[in-house]
Amino acid sequence: MVGEEKTRLTVSIYGKNYTIVGDESSEYIRTLAGYVEEKMHQIAQGNARLDTGRLAILSALNIADDYFRLRQKVEELEKQLEKDK
Repeated sequence: MVGEEKTRLTVSIYGKNYTIVGDESSEYIRTLAGYVEEKMHQIAQGNARLDTGRLAILSALNIADDYFRLRQKVEELEKQLEKDK
């Protein structure tokens, strides 16, 4: 909307600070950053020799996998709801 201010927040992810600007609340942005941080640490535990760039890509792929699996489940549930009508 016109005139609405964007949220501007600095978050730390895997030891680096990032300034995030968006339409969502600070709490939501912190939640997203925390999720990314958690994923990166999970992957790093099993792959100690990965540099940060590769770790970020593997984390992004894992998050994308989570998203696609959830999206598929939602589609299946929507189809089931349509059948049950």
